[in-house]
Amino acid sequence: MRKILSSALAVSLRRTPIMTPRLTQRLAITLVSLPLIRYSFQTLNLNDAYEISIQDDLNEGEMREVQVGPKKEDAVLVCKVDGQIYCVSNSCPHVGAPLSAGFLVGDKVKCPFHNASFSVKDGAHEEGPMFRGLQTFPVRQENGQLIIRVEKELLNAPRTLNMATKGDDPTHIVIVGGGVSGQSAAETLRQAGFRGRVTIITAEDALPYDRTPMSKVSFLVKLQGLQIRQQSFYEQYGIDVVTNKSVDSIDINNQEVVIGKEKIHYDKLLLATGGQARKPQLDGVNLKNVHTFRQINDLLQIREKAKTAKNIVIVGASFIGMETASAIKKELKDQVNITVVDNSSVPFERVLGTEVGASLQKLHQANGIEFELSAGVKRIAGEDSVSRVDLLNGKSLLADLVILGTGIQPNNKLAKDQLKVSPNGGIETDVFLKAAKNVYASGDIASYPYWVTGEYVRIEHQNEAIRQGFVAALNILGRPTPLTDVPFFWTRQWDRTLAYSGVGQGFDEVIIDGDLNQQKFIAYYAKKGRIVASASMNTPNAQMIISEALRLNVMPSAQELKDNKTTLDEIKKVVLSKGTSCHCKRSGQCQAQL
Repeated sequence: MRKILSSALAVSLRRTPIMTPRLTQRLAITLVSLPLIRYSFQTLNLNDAYEISIQDDLNEGEMREVQVGPKKEDAVLVCKVDGQIYCVSNSCPHVGAPLSAGFLVGDKVKCPFHNASFSVKDGAHEEGPMFRGLQTFPVRQENGQLIIRVEKELLNAPRTLNMATKGDDPTHIVIVGGGVSGQSAAETLRQAGFRGRVTIITAEDALPYDRTPMSKVSFLVKLQGLQIRQQSFYEQYGIDVVTNKSVDSIDINNQEVVIGKEKIHYDKLLLATGGQARKPQLDGVNLKNVHTFRQINDLLQIREKAKTAKNIVIVGASFIGMETASAIKKELKDQVNITVVDNSSVPFERVLGTEVGASLQKLHQANGIEFELSAGVKRIAGEDSVSRVDLLNGKSLLADLVILGTGIQPNNKLAKDQLKVSPNGGIETDVFLKAAKNVYASGDIASYPYWVTGEYVRIEHQNEAIRQGFVAALNILGRPTPLTDVPFFWTRQWDRTLAYSGVGQGFDEVIIDGDLNQQKFIAYYAKKGRIVASASMNTPNAQMIISEALRLNVMPSAQELKDNKTTLDEIKKVVLSKGTSCHCKRSGQCQAQL
Protein backbone atom coordinates (compact mmCIF):
# COMPACT_ATOMS: atom_id res chain seq x y z
CA MET A 1 0.00 0.00 0.00
CA ARG A 2 1.63 3.23 -1.15
CA LYS A 3 -1.24 5.60 -1.28
CA ILE A 4 -4.57 5.89 0.50
CA LEU A 5 -7.38 7.74 -1.15
CA SER A 6 -8.82 9.99 1.50
CA SER A 7 -11.76 11.08 -0.60
CA ALA A 8 -14.91 8.98 -0.47
CA LEU A 9 -16.31 7.48 -3.66
CA ALA A 10 -20.00 6.74 -3.98
CA VAL A 11 -21.31 3.23 -4.55
CA SER A 12 -23.07 3.24 -7.89
CA LEU A 13 -26.09 1.22 -6.92
CA ARG A 14 -28.03 0.21 -3.83
CA ARG A 15 -27.32 0.82 -0.20
CA THR A 16 -24.04 -0.93 0.66
CA PRO A 17 -21.46 0.87 2.84
CA ILE A 18 -17.94 0.21 1.68
CA MET A 19 -15.09 0.69 4.18
CA THR A 20 -11.37 0.19 4.41
CA PRO A 21 -9.81 -2.13 6.98
CA ARG A 22 -9.80 -0.82 10.55
CA LEU A 23 -6.26 0.60 10.65
CA THR A 24 -6.76 2.49 7.41
CA GLN A 25 -10.17 3.61 8.62
CA ARG A 26 -8.70 5.22 11.74
CA LEU A 27 -5.99 6.90 9.70
CA ALA A 28 -8.49 8.30 7.23
CA ILE A 29 -10.64 9.69 10.03
CA THR A 30 -7.61 11.34 11.59
CA LEU A 31 -6.55 12.88 8.26
CA VAL A 32 -9.86 14.27 7.08
CA SER A 33 -11.81 14.55 10.36
CA LEU A 34 -14.92 13.26 8.66
CA PRO A 35 -16.92 10.15 9.52
CA LEU A 36 -17.51 7.62 6.79
CA ILE A 37 -21.08 7.88 5.60
CA ARG A 38 -23.26 4.90 4.78
CA TYR A 39 -23.18 5.45 1.01
CA SER A 40 -19.44 5.93 0.66
CA PHE A 41 -16.23 3.98 0.79
CA GLN A 42 -12.48 4.34 0.56
CA THR A 43 -10.27 2.37 -1.76
CA LEU A 44 -6.72 1.22 -1.31
CA ASN A 45 -5.14 2.44 -4.55
CA LEU A 46 -2.15 0.17 -4.98
CA ASN A 47 0.27 0.40 -7.87
CA ASP A 48 -1.43 -2.36 -9.82
CA ALA A 49 -4.75 -2.99 -8.08
CA TYR A 50 -7.66 -1.56 -6.15
CA GLU A 51 -8.61 -3.34 -2.95
CA ILE A 52 -11.87 -2.52 -1.23
CA SER A 53 -14.18 -3.94 1.37
CA ILE A 54 -17.94 -3.82 1.44
CA GLN A 55 -20.47 -5.04 3.95
CA ASP A 56 -21.25 -8.74 3.58
CA ASP A 57 -25.03 -8.41 3.42
CA LEU A 58 -26.05 -9.50 -0.08
CA ASN A 59 -29.20 -11.55 -0.32
CA GLU A 60 -29.38 -14.73 -2.38
CA GLY A 61 -29.87 -13.84 -6.05
CA GLU A 62 -28.82 -10.22 -5.52
CA MET A 63 -26.32 -8.36 -7.66
CA ARG A 64 -24.70 -5.08 -6.73
CA GLU A 65 -22.58 -2.64 -8.70
CA VAL A 66 -19.55 -1.40 -6.78
CA GLN A 67 -17.37 1.42 -8.02
CA VAL A 68 -13.72 0.72 -7.30
CA GLY A 69 -11.86 3.42 -9.21
CA PRO A 70 -12.16 7.15 -9.85
CA LYS A 71 -14.13 6.86 -13.11
CA LYS A 72 -17.82 6.09 -13.28
CA GLU A 73 -17.12 3.04 -15.41
CA ASP A 74 -14.54 1.71 -12.93
CA ALA A 75 -17.04 -0.69 -11.41
CA VAL A 76 -17.43 -4.39 -10.73
CA LEU A 77 -20.50 -6.54 -10.21
CA VAL A 78 -20.80 -8.50 -6.97
CA CYS A 79 -23.38 -11.31 -6.86
CA LYS A 80 -24.58 -13.95 -4.43
CA VAL A 81 -25.57 -17.19 -6.11
CA ASP A 82 -26.11 -20.56 -4.42
CA GLY A 83 -24.76 -19.09 -1.19
CA GLN A 84 -21.45 -18.07 -2.75
CA ILE A 85 -20.12 -14.59 -3.51
CA TYR A 86 -18.80 -13.85 -6.99
CA CYS A 87 -17.28 -10.73 -8.52
CA VAL A 88 -17.04 -10.06 -12.26
CA SER A 89 -16.67 -7.15 -14.68
CA ASN A 90 -19.68 -4.86 -14.75
CA SER A 91 -19.13 -3.67 -18.32
CA CYS A 92 -20.52 -5.89 -21.10
CA PRO A 93 -17.70 -6.52 -23.60
CA HIS A 94 -20.07 -5.98 -26.53
CA VAL A 95 -20.79 -2.23 -26.33
CA GLY A 96 -20.08 -1.50 -22.68
CA ALA A 97 -23.58 -1.66 -21.17
CA PRO A 98 -23.59 -1.81 -17.35
CA LEU A 99 -24.56 -5.34 -16.43
CA SER A 100 -25.93 -4.10 -13.11
CA ALA A 101 -28.83 -2.68 -15.12
CA GLY A 102 -29.52 -6.13 -16.53
CA PHE A 103 -31.19 -9.23 -15.19
CA LEU A 104 -29.75 -11.99 -13.00
CA VAL A 105 -31.34 -15.42 -13.31
CA GLY A 106 -29.62 -18.36 -11.69
CA ASP A 107 -25.92 -17.76 -12.19
CA LYS A 108 -26.45 -15.91 -15.50
CA VAL A 109 -26.40 -12.14 -15.79
CA LYS A 110 -28.07 -10.94 -18.97
CA CYS A 111 -27.02 -7.69 -20.62
CA PRO A 112 -29.81 -5.06 -20.76
CA PHE A 113 -28.90 -4.08 -24.34
CA HIS A 114 -28.62 -7.20 -26.48
CA ASN A 115 -29.33 -10.17 -24.21
CA ALA A 116 -25.72 -11.34 -23.99
CA SER A 117 -25.50 -13.87 -21.17
CA PHE A 118 -22.56 -14.46 -18.84
CA SER A 119 -21.98 -16.83 -15.95
CA VAL A 120 -21.06 -14.85 -12.84
CA LYS A 121 -19.27 -17.95 -11.56
CA ASP A 122 -16.58 -18.09 -14.23
CA GLY A 123 -17.31 -15.15 -16.56
CA ALA A 124 -18.06 -17.40 -19.57
CA HIS A 125 -20.24 -15.97 -22.33
CA GLU A 126 -22.97 -18.36 -23.29
CA GLU A 127 -25.15 -16.62 -25.85
CA GLY A 128 -25.71 -13.24 -27.40
CA PRO A 129 -23.62 -11.15 -29.78
CA MET A 130 -20.42 -11.80 -27.90
CA PHE A 131 -17.06 -13.48 -28.39
CA ARG A 132 -15.51 -12.41 -25.10
CA GLY A 133 -16.31 -13.14 -21.50
CA LEU A 134 -16.06 -11.24 -18.22
CA GLN A 135 -13.07 -10.91 -15.95
CA THR A 136 -13.46 -12.56 -12.57
CA PHE A 137 -12.02 -11.06 -9.38
CA PRO A 138 -11.21 -12.74 -6.06
CA VAL A 139 -13.45 -12.10 -3.04
CA ARG A 140 -12.83 -13.18 0.55
CA GLN A 141 -15.16 -12.94 3.50
CA GLU A 142 -13.68 -11.49 6.67
CA ASN A 143 -15.31 -10.08 9.83
CA GLY A 144 -18.63 -9.32 8.16
CA GLN A 145 -16.92 -7.71 5.17
CA LEU A 146 -16.27 -8.74 1.59
CA ILE A 147 -12.71 -7.94 0.54
CA ILE A 148 -12.42 -7.49 -3.23
CA ARG A 149 -9.15 -7.12 -5.11
CA VAL A 150 -9.31 -5.81 -8.67
CA GLU A 151 -6.24 -5.65 -10.90
CA LYS A 152 -6.34 -2.31 -12.72
CA GLU A 153 -5.33 -3.69 -16.09
CA LEU A 154 -8.20 -6.19 -15.98
CA LEU A 155 -10.90 -3.87 -14.64
CA ASN A 156 -12.67 -3.08 -17.92
CA ALA A 157 -10.80 -5.50 -20.18
CA PRO A 158 -12.79 -8.07 -22.18
CA ARG A 159 -11.61 -11.63 -21.63
CA THR A 160 -10.97 -14.36 -24.14
CA LEU A 161 -11.80 -17.72 -22.61
CA ASN A 162 -9.07 -20.32 -22.27
CA MET A 163 -8.38 -21.87 -25.65
CA ALA A 164 -6.31 -24.77 -26.89
CA THR A 165 -3.76 -24.31 -29.64
CA LYS A 166 -3.19 -26.54 -32.64
CA GLY A 167 -1.48 -29.79 -31.72
CA ASP A 168 -0.68 -33.06 -33.44
CA ASP A 169 -4.29 -34.26 -33.73
CA PRO A 170 -4.70 -35.05 -37.49
CA THR A 171 -8.46 -34.39 -37.47
CA HIS A 172 -9.41 -31.61 -39.92
CA ILE A 173 -12.56 -29.54 -39.40
CA VAL A 174 -13.46 -27.28 -42.31
CA ILE A 175 -15.85 -24.35 -41.89
CA VAL A 176 -17.26 -22.86 -45.08
CA GLY A 177 -18.32 -19.28 -44.38
CA GLY A 178 -16.49 -16.45 -42.64
CA GLY A 179 -19.41 -14.86 -40.79
CA VAL A 180 -20.12 -14.80 -37.07
CA SER A 181 -21.48 -18.35 -37.01
CA GLY A 182 -18.33 -19.84 -38.49
CA GLN A 183 -16.19 -17.69 -36.20
CA SER A 184 -18.19 -18.81 -33.17
CA ALA A 185 -17.74 -22.45 -34.14
CA ALA A 186 -13.98 -22.09 -34.62
CA GLU A 187 -13.50 -20.44 -31.24
CA THR A 188 -15.74 -22.96 -29.49
CA LEU A 189 -13.71 -25.84 -30.93
CA ARG A 190 -10.56 -24.41 -29.39
CA GLN A 191 -12.31 -23.51 -26.11
CA ALA A 192 -13.50 -27.11 -25.88
CA GLY A 193 -9.92 -28.34 -26.17
CA PHE A 194 -9.82 -29.43 -29.83
CA ARG A 195 -6.19 -29.50 -31.05
CA GLY A 196 -6.66 -30.59 -34.65
CA ARG A 197 -6.76 -28.47 -37.81
CA VAL A 198 -9.43 -25.78 -38.14
CA THR A 199 -9.89 -24.05 -41.49
CA ILE A 200 -12.34 -21.22 -42.26
CA ILE A 201 -12.96 -20.56 -45.95
CA THR A 202 -14.63 -17.27 -46.90
CA ALA A 203 -15.42 -15.66 -50.25
CA GLU A 204 -14.87 -12.19 -48.79
CA ASP A 205 -11.50 -10.47 -48.76
CA ALA A 206 -11.73 -9.66 -45.05
CA LEU A 207 -11.35 -11.60 -41.83
CA PRO A 208 -14.68 -12.42 -40.09
CA TYR A 209 -16.50 -9.26 -39.03
CA ASP A 210 -19.73 -8.11 -37.37
CA ARG A 211 -22.30 -6.87 -39.89
CA THR A 212 -24.88 -5.57 -37.43
CA PRO A 213 -23.58 -2.00 -36.96
CA MET A 214 -23.29 -1.34 -40.70
CA SER A 215 -26.92 -0.41 -41.30
CA LYS A 216 -27.45 1.08 -37.84
CA VAL A 217 -24.52 3.51 -37.66
CA SER A 218 -23.45 3.55 -41.29
CA PHE A 219 -21.26 6.66 -41.13
CA LEU A 220 -19.36 5.66 -37.99
CA VAL A 221 -18.09 2.15 -38.62
CA LYS A 222 -14.76 1.07 -40.08
CA LEU A 223 -13.72 -2.42 -41.09
CA GLN A 224 -11.02 -2.59 -38.45
CA GLY A 225 -13.60 -1.85 -35.76
CA LEU A 226 -15.98 -4.48 -37.15
CA GLN A 227 -13.43 -7.29 -37.30
CA ILE A 228 -14.04 -9.82 -34.55
CA ARG A 229 -10.39 -10.83 -34.21
CA GLN A 230 -7.09 -9.65 -35.62
CA GLN A 231 -4.77 -11.84 -37.70
CA SER A 232 -2.53 -12.48 -34.70
CA PHE A 233 -5.42 -14.23 -32.91
CA TYR A 234 -5.84 -16.80 -35.68
CA GLU A 235 -2.09 -17.38 -35.79
CA GLN A 236 -1.90 -17.83 -32.01
CA TYR A 237 -4.62 -20.48 -31.87
CA GLY A 238 -3.88 -22.21 -35.13
CA ILE A 239 -7.04 -21.27 -37.02
CA ASP A 240 -6.44 -20.99 -40.77
CA VAL A 241 -8.59 -18.36 -42.49
CA VAL A 242 -8.64 -18.62 -46.27
CA THR A 243 -10.06 -15.40 -47.77
CA ASN A 244 -11.17 -14.59 -51.30
CA LYS A 245 -12.00 -18.21 -52.05
CA SER A 246 -15.41 -19.49 -53.10
CA VAL A 247 -16.18 -23.17 -52.57
CA ASP A 248 -17.49 -24.57 -55.83
CA SER A 249 -18.89 -27.82 -54.49
CA ILE A 250 -18.69 -30.42 -51.76
CA ASP A 251 -18.43 -34.18 -52.02
CA ILE A 252 -19.91 -35.70 -48.89
CA ASN A 253 -19.10 -39.26 -49.96
CA ASN A 254 -15.38 -38.59 -50.27
CA GLN A 255 -15.46 -35.85 -47.61
CA GLU A 256 -13.97 -33.15 -49.82
CA VAL A 257 -14.44 -29.43 -50.37
CA VAL A 258 -13.71 -28.35 -53.94
CA ILE A 259 -12.22 -24.95 -54.79
CA GLY A 260 -11.41 -24.79 -58.49
CA LYS A 261 -9.03 -27.68 -59.12
CA GLU A 262 -8.11 -27.97 -55.46
CA LYS A 263 -9.71 -30.60 -53.25
CA ILE A 264 -9.54 -30.20 -49.48
CA HIS A 265 -10.24 -33.25 -47.32
CA TYR A 266 -12.27 -32.82 -44.17
CA ASP A 267 -13.16 -35.08 -41.27
CA LYS A 268 -16.06 -32.86 -40.22
CA LEU A 269 -17.64 -30.07 -42.26
CA LEU A 270 -19.65 -27.06 -41.07
CA LEU A 271 -21.60 -25.07 -43.65
CA ALA A 272 -22.06 -21.54 -42.35
CA THR A 273 -22.46 -19.89 -45.74
CA GLY A 274 -25.10 -17.36 -44.70
CA GLY A 275 -26.90 -15.55 -47.46
CA GLN A 276 -26.50 -12.98 -50.17
CA ALA A 277 -28.55 -9.85 -50.70
CA ARG A 278 -31.59 -10.61 -52.81
CA LYS A 279 -31.93 -8.62 -56.04
CA PRO A 280 -35.52 -8.31 -57.24
CA GLN A 281 -36.21 -9.18 -60.87
CA LEU A 282 -36.75 -5.63 -62.13
CA ASP A 283 -35.75 -3.67 -65.20
CA GLY A 284 -32.88 -1.36 -64.29
CA VAL A 285 -31.75 -3.26 -61.21
CA ASN A 286 -28.18 -3.32 -62.57
CA LEU A 287 -27.92 0.41 -63.31
CA LYS A 288 -25.17 2.41 -61.64
CA ASN A 289 -25.97 3.71 -58.15
CA VAL A 290 -28.36 0.82 -57.47
CA HIS A 291 -26.95 -1.12 -54.52
CA THR A 292 -27.71 -4.08 -52.34
CA PHE A 293 -26.51 -3.86 -48.72
CA ARG A 294 -24.84 -6.93 -47.26
CA GLN A 295 -21.05 -6.70 -47.20
CA ILE A 296 -18.57 -4.09 -46.03
CA ASN A 297 -17.84 -3.09 -49.63
CA ASP A 298 -21.55 -2.36 -50.13
CA LEU A 299 -21.47 -0.04 -47.13
CA LEU A 300 -18.41 1.85 -48.35
CA GLN A 301 -20.01 2.53 -51.74
CA ILE A 302 -23.40 3.50 -50.32
CA ARG A 303 -21.85 5.79 -47.73
CA GLU A 304 -19.74 7.63 -50.30
CA LYS A 305 -22.54 8.04 -52.83
CA ALA A 306 -25.08 9.14 -50.22
CA LYS A 307 -22.95 12.19 -49.43
CA THR A 308 -23.63 13.67 -52.87
CA ALA A 309 -27.13 12.28 -53.42
CA LYS A 310 -30.22 14.50 -53.39
CA ASN A 311 -32.90 11.84 -53.62
CA ILE A 312 -32.51 8.36 -52.19
CA VAL A 313 -35.08 5.61 -52.66
CA ILE A 314 -34.90 2.61 -50.35
CA VAL A 315 -36.79 -0.45 -51.53
CA GLY A 316 -37.87 -2.54 -48.56
CA ALA A 317 -39.45 -1.45 -45.27
CA SER A 318 -37.94 -4.07 -43.01
CA PHE A 319 -34.75 -4.12 -40.96
CA ILE A 320 -32.04 -3.20 -43.48
CA GLY A 321 -34.21 -0.63 -45.21
CA MET A 322 -35.48 1.12 -42.10
CA GLU A 323 -32.16 1.07 -40.27
CA THR A 324 -30.37 2.47 -43.31
CA ALA A 325 -32.98 5.21 -43.73
CA SER A 326 -32.48 6.26 -40.13
CA ALA A 327 -28.66 6.18 -40.31
CA ILE A 328 -28.36 8.19 -43.52
CA LYS A 329 -31.01 10.78 -42.67
CA LYS A 330 -29.62 11.28 -39.19
CA GLU A 331 -26.19 12.01 -40.65
CA LEU A 332 -27.13 14.07 -43.72
CA LYS A 333 -30.37 15.64 -42.45
CA ASP A 334 -31.98 18.04 -44.97
CA GLN A 335 -29.16 17.51 -47.43
CA VAL A 336 -31.02 14.46 -48.73
CA ASN A 337 -34.61 13.32 -49.34
CA ILE A 338 -35.29 9.67 -48.47
CA THR A 339 -38.34 7.68 -49.52
CA VAL A 340 -38.97 4.10 -48.39
CA VAL A 341 -41.01 1.94 -50.78
CA ASP A 342 -42.69 -1.34 -49.90
CA ASN A 343 -45.71 -3.36 -50.96
CA SER A 344 -46.78 -3.87 -47.33
CA SER A 345 -49.25 -1.52 -45.64
CA VAL A 346 -46.83 -0.56 -42.82
CA PRO A 347 -43.12 -1.20 -42.18
CA PHE A 348 -42.23 -4.53 -40.54
CA GLU A 349 -45.80 -5.75 -41.09
CA ARG A 350 -44.89 -9.41 -41.56
CA VAL A 351 -42.64 -9.63 -38.49
CA LEU A 352 -44.04 -7.08 -36.03
CA GLY A 353 -47.66 -6.62 -37.14
CA THR A 354 -49.56 -3.51 -38.16
CA GLU A 355 -49.74 -1.83 -34.74
CA VAL A 356 -46.01 -1.87 -34.03
CA GLY A 357 -45.19 -1.22 -37.69
CA ALA A 358 -47.37 1.90 -37.73
CA SER A 359 -45.68 3.16 -34.57
CA LEU A 360 -42.23 2.86 -36.14
CA GLN A 361 -43.47 4.49 -39.33
CA LYS A 362 -44.60 7.54 -37.33
CA LEU A 363 -41.18 7.72 -35.67
CA HIS A 364 -39.49 7.83 -39.08
CA GLN A 365 -41.96 10.33 -40.52
CA ALA A 366 -41.37 12.64 -37.55
CA ASN A 367 -37.70 12.63 -38.53
CA GLY A 368 -38.27 13.42 -42.20
CA ILE A 369 -38.52 10.00 -43.89
CA GLU A 370 -41.22 9.69 -46.54
CA PHE A 371 -43.06 6.48 -47.43
CA GLU A 372 -44.75 4.93 -50.44
CA LEU A 373 -46.48 1.85 -49.01
CA SER A 374 -48.82 -0.69 -50.57
CA ALA A 375 -46.89 0.22 -53.68
CA GLY A 376 -44.64 -2.21 -55.48
CA VAL A 377 -41.81 -1.18 -57.79
CA LYS A 378 -42.51 -1.46 -61.51
CA ARG A 379 -39.05 -0.55 -62.81
CA ILE A 380 -35.83 1.29 -61.97
CA ALA A 381 -35.16 3.74 -64.79
CA GLY A 382 -32.20 5.67 -66.14
CA GLU A 383 -29.72 5.79 -69.00
CA ASP A 384 -26.41 4.67 -67.51
CA SER A 385 -27.13 5.60 -63.89
CA VAL A 386 -30.45 5.50 -62.04
CA SER A 387 -32.62 8.61 -62.33
CA ARG A 388 -36.03 7.49 -61.10
CA VAL A 389 -38.07 4.62 -59.66
CA ASP A 390 -41.46 3.89 -61.23
CA LEU A 391 -44.11 2.37 -58.96
CA LEU A 392 -46.97 0.07 -59.80
CA ASN A 393 -49.45 2.70 -58.62
CA GLY A 394 -48.35 5.04 -61.42
CA LYS A 395 -46.10 7.32 -59.35
CA SER A 396 -42.49 8.04 -60.22
CA LEU A 397 -39.83 8.97 -57.67
CA LEU A 398 -36.67 10.90 -58.48
CA ALA A 399 -33.61 8.91 -57.44
CA ASP A 400 -29.88 9.30 -57.81
CA LEU A 401 -29.24 6.46 -55.35
CA VAL A 402 -31.34 3.32 -54.81
CA ILE A 403 -30.70 0.94 -51.92
CA LEU A 404 -32.25 -2.51 -52.10
CA GLY A 405 -33.25 -3.74 -48.66
CA THR A 406 -35.14 -6.66 -50.10
CA GLY A 407 -33.93 -9.45 -47.85
CA ILE A 408 -31.36 -12.18 -48.33
CA GLN A 409 -31.25 -15.37 -50.32
CA PRO A 410 -29.68 -18.36 -48.51
CA ASN A 411 -26.38 -19.50 -50.00
CA ASN A 412 -27.55 -23.09 -50.40
CA LYS A 413 -25.87 -24.00 -53.70
CA LEU A 414 -23.48 -26.42 -51.96
CA ALA A 415 -26.46 -28.54 -50.93
CA LYS A 416 -27.28 -29.35 -54.55
CA ASP A 417 -27.83 -33.11 -54.98
CA GLN A 418 -26.06 -33.63 -51.65
CA LEU A 419 -28.24 -32.31 -48.84
CA LYS A 420 -31.93 -31.63 -48.27
CA VAL A 421 -33.11 -28.04 -48.73
CA SER A 422 -36.18 -26.88 -46.79
CA PRO A 423 -38.97 -24.83 -48.38
CA ASN A 424 -37.56 -21.82 -46.48
CA GLY A 425 -34.33 -22.14 -48.48
CA GLY A 426 -32.14 -23.43 -45.67
CA ILE A 427 -30.18 -26.65 -45.46
CA GLU A 428 -32.29 -28.99 -43.37
CA THR A 429 -30.73 -30.27 -40.15
CA ASP A 430 -31.80 -32.09 -37.03
CA VAL A 431 -31.93 -30.44 -33.60
CA PHE A 432 -28.17 -31.06 -33.29
CA LEU A 433 -27.62 -29.05 -36.52
CA LYS A 434 -26.48 -32.20 -38.33
CA ALA A 435 -27.34 -32.24 -42.03
CA ALA A 436 -25.67 -35.50 -43.08
CA LYS A 437 -22.89 -37.81 -41.94
CA ASN A 438 -20.01 -35.57 -40.81
CA VAL A 439 -21.79 -32.48 -42.17
CA TYR A 440 -23.40 -29.73 -40.09
CA ALA A 441 -24.99 -26.36 -40.86
CA SER A 442 -25.41 -23.21 -38.75
CA GLY A 443 -26.48 -19.59 -39.00
CA ASP A 444 -28.63 -18.07 -41.74
CA ILE A 445 -28.31 -21.21 -43.85
CA ALA A 446 -29.60 -23.71 -41.27
CA SER A 447 -33.22 -24.85 -41.27
CA TYR A 448 -33.80 -26.73 -38.02
CA PRO A 449 -36.79 -28.00 -36.00
CA TYR A 450 -37.65 -25.36 -33.40
CA TRP A 451 -37.79 -27.18 -30.08
CA VAL A 452 -41.02 -25.44 -29.00
CA THR A 453 -43.16 -26.36 -32.01
CA GLY A 454 -41.16 -28.85 -34.07
CA GLU A 455 -41.63 -26.60 -37.13
CA TYR A 456 -38.59 -26.01 -39.32
CA VAL A 457 -37.36 -22.43 -39.01
CA ARG A 458 -34.49 -20.44 -40.43
CA ILE A 459 -33.39 -17.44 -38.37
CA GLU A 460 -31.40 -14.54 -39.85
CA HIS A 461 -30.11 -12.86 -36.71
CA GLN A 462 -26.71 -12.28 -35.16
CA ASN A 463 -27.36 -13.77 -31.73
CA GLU A 464 -28.82 -16.94 -33.19
CA ALA A 465 -25.96 -17.36 -35.67
CA ILE A 466 -23.40 -17.13 -32.87
CA ARG A 467 -25.33 -19.55 -30.68
CA GLN A 468 -25.71 -22.04 -33.52
CA GLY A 469 -21.98 -21.94 -34.26
CA PHE A 470 -21.34 -22.82 -30.62
CA VAL A 471 -23.88 -25.67 -30.62
CA ALA A 472 -22.63 -27.04 -33.93
CA ALA A 473 -19.03 -27.10 -32.68
CA LEU A 474 -19.89 -29.15 -29.60
CA ASN A 475 -21.86 -31.63 -31.69
CA ILE A 476 -19.00 -31.89 -34.18
CA LEU A 477 -16.79 -32.89 -31.24
CA GLY A 478 -19.24 -35.61 -30.23
CA ARG A 479 -20.73 -33.77 -27.27
CA PRO A 480 -24.51 -34.02 -27.86
CA THR A 481 -25.97 -30.53 -27.52
CA PRO A 482 -29.45 -29.84 -28.92
CA LEU A 483 -30.37 -26.34 -30.07
CA THR A 484 -32.94 -25.37 -27.43
CA ASP A 485 -32.61 -21.60 -27.26
CA VAL A 486 -35.07 -18.78 -27.86
CA PRO A 487 -34.01 -16.51 -30.76
CA PHE A 488 -33.37 -12.87 -29.90
CA PHE A 489 -32.68 -9.86 -32.12
CA TRP A 490 -32.72 -6.11 -31.99
CA THR A 491 -32.99 -3.15 -34.33
CA ARG A 492 -31.91 0.41 -33.63
CA GLN A 493 -33.48 3.41 -35.36
CA TRP A 494 -33.34 7.09 -34.38
CA ASP A 495 -31.41 6.20 -31.21
CA ARG A 496 -34.19 3.89 -30.07
CA THR A 497 -33.93 0.14 -29.77
CA LEU A 498 -36.60 -2.44 -30.37
CA ALA A 499 -35.80 -5.90 -28.99
CA TYR A 500 -37.54 -9.11 -29.99
CA SER A 501 -37.51 -12.66 -28.64
CA GLY A 502 -39.12 -15.87 -29.78
CA VAL A 503 -40.34 -17.21 -33.13
CA GLY A 504 -43.52 -15.40 -34.09
CA GLN A 505 -44.06 -16.62 -37.63
CA GLY A 506 -47.74 -17.24 -38.27
CA PHE A 507 -48.93 -15.22 -35.27
CA ASP A 508 -52.67 -14.56 -35.30
CA GLU A 509 -53.01 -12.00 -32.50
CA VAL A 510 -50.99 -9.10 -31.08
CA ILE A 511 -51.51 -7.87 -27.51
CA ILE A 512 -50.10 -4.43 -26.73
CA ASP A 513 -49.13 -3.34 -23.23
CA GLY A 514 -48.00 0.30 -23.16
CA ASP A 515 -48.01 3.39 -25.36
CA LEU A 516 -47.27 2.89 -29.05
CA ASN A 517 -47.28 6.64 -29.71
CA GLN A 518 -44.38 7.10 -27.31
CA GLN A 519 -42.67 3.89 -28.46
CA LYS A 520 -42.81 2.59 -24.89
CA PHE A 521 -44.52 -0.78 -24.97
CA ILE A 522 -44.41 -4.55 -24.93
CA ALA A 523 -46.08 -6.39 -27.80
CA TYR A 524 -46.98 -10.05 -27.26
CA TYR A 525 -47.47 -12.26 -30.32
CA ALA A 526 -49.88 -15.14 -29.91
CA LYS A 527 -50.68 -18.18 -32.00
CA LYS A 528 -53.81 -20.12 -31.09
CA GLY A 529 -53.85 -18.48 -27.67
CA ARG A 530 -50.21 -19.22 -26.84
CA ILE A 531 -47.56 -16.50 -26.60
CA VAL A 532 -44.82 -17.40 -29.07
CA ALA A 533 -42.84 -14.14 -29.29
CA SER A 534 -42.60 -10.61 -27.98
CA ALA A 535 -41.16 -7.22 -28.94
CA SER A 536 -40.59 -4.16 -26.79
CA MET A 537 -39.22 -0.63 -26.76
CA ASN A 538 -38.18 1.53 -23.81
CA THR A 539 -39.14 -1.17 -21.31
CA PRO A 540 -35.94 -2.16 -19.49
CA ASN A 541 -35.10 -5.88 -19.48
CA ALA A 542 -38.50 -6.85 -20.88
CA GLN A 543 -37.13 -9.15 -23.57
CA MET A 544 -34.45 -10.58 -21.28
CA ILE A 545 -37.21 -11.65 -18.88
CA ILE A 546 -39.59 -12.81 -21.59
CA SER A 547 -36.94 -14.80 -23.45
CA GLU A 548 -36.25 -16.74 -20.24
CA ALA A 549 -39.99 -17.22 -19.67
CA LEU A 550 -40.35 -18.59 -23.20
CA ARG A 551 -37.35 -20.85 -22.66
CA LEU A 552 -38.79 -22.16 -19.39
CA ASN A 553 -42.28 -22.43 -20.89
CA VAL A 554 -43.84 -20.29 -18.13
CA MET A 555 -45.38 -17.51 -20.23
CA PRO A 556 -49.01 -16.68 -19.40
CA SER A 557 -51.67 -17.29 -22.02
CA ALA A 558 -52.87 -14.63 -24.41
CA GLN A 559 -56.18 -14.45 -22.53
CA GLU A 560 -54.43 -13.84 -19.20
CA LEU A 561 -52.48 -10.97 -20.71
CA LYS A 562 -55.61 -9.48 -22.28
CA ASP A 563 -57.42 -9.71 -18.95
CA ASN A 564 -54.48 -7.93 -17.24
CA LYS A 565 -54.06 -10.91 -14.94
CA THR A 566 -50.28 -11.03 -15.44
CA THR A 567 -47.69 -8.25 -15.50
CA LEU A 568 -44.03 -8.23 -16.49
CA ASP A 569 -43.05 -8.14 -12.82
CA GLU A 570 -45.12 -11.26 -12.18
CA ILE A 571 -43.52 -13.02 -15.15
CA LYS A 572 -40.13 -12.08 -13.71
CA LYS A 573 -41.03 -13.56 -10.32
CA VAL A 574 -41.99 -16.85 -11.94
CA VAL A 575 -38.75 -16.94 -13.94
CA LEU A 576 -36.68 -16.26 -10.83
CA SER A 577 -38.51 -18.95 -8.90
CA LYS A 578 -37.62 -21.49 -11.59
CA GLY A 579 -33.96 -20.55 -11.78
CA THR A 580 -32.41 -20.83 -15.21
CA SER A 581 -32.92 -23.36 -17.94
CA CYS A 582 -30.18 -25.38 -19.56
CA HIS A 583 -27.28 -23.27 -20.78
CA CYS A 584 -24.55 -25.52 -22.16
CA LYS A 585 -21.05 -24.77 -20.97
CA ARG A 586 -18.58 -24.18 -23.77
CA SER A 587 -16.49 -27.18 -22.87
CA GLY A 588 -19.31 -29.31 -21.47
CA GLN A 589 -22.17 -31.43 -22.63
CA CYS A 590 -25.86 -30.62 -22.58
CA GLN A 591 -27.93 -32.73 -20.23
CA ALA A 592 -31.28 -31.61 -21.65
CA GLN A 593 -33.83 -34.35 -22.19
CA LEU A 594 -35.18 -34.44 -25.72
